[in-house]
Amino acid sequence: MKKIELLVPTDLHSIPLYQYQQFLKAFENPGNITEEEASLKMLEIFCGVTQKEGLKFKMSDVYIIVDKLNKILVSKPSLITKFTLGDQKFGFVPELSDLSFGEYIDAENNLGDWDNMHKAMSVLYRPIKDEFKDKYTLKEYDGVHYAEILKNMPTSVAVSCLVFFYALETELLNHTLNCSLETIMKKNQILEPKKILD
Repeated sequence: MKKIELLVPTDLHSIPLYQYQQFLKAFENPGNITEEEASLKMLEIFCGVTQKEGLKFKMSDVYIIVDKLNKILVSKPSLITKFTLGDQKFGFVPELSDLSFGEYIDAENNLGDWDNMHKAMSVLYRPIKDEFKDKYTLKEYDGVHYAEILKNMPTSVAVSCLVFFYALETELLNHTLNCSLETIMKKNQILEPKKILD
């Protein structure tokens, strides 16, 4: 049997976004896919192995690789603010409140859709123009100009961004709920004396 050199991703950072998008697309209807088909598909997408080649692997090796991939895919990294793609350094928008309305619309319309995640990422991560220590300025946003390039960005960056926004949304919802409860409690305290006077 011919030896096949297999490159298995070691972490979410070593998986390009386009591969993760392919993976999600392939498993949109997981009920229609057997465990064996899923394993072969994961080898194909993340390791560049054809299904025909994958069928020749030892079963134990396939299960080890797929288990490793599954562990990688469920990781939830903290927000990654800078990364390098090729010879270009990209940075996360330092002040979300400074986004233009158009930038906000482009990010909002694409952030929840993995098929278009690269478009959302092109709003939130842009080439770094100038950098000094932890501070940096970004190039101006010019539509989804970098979207195609960012299909090659590390998946860890996109996932970290989504985890960040999910945590932010949860924090805002909790704050809103706490404020609402405080308001209700204050209203009830104000109403109580009126009951006593009546």
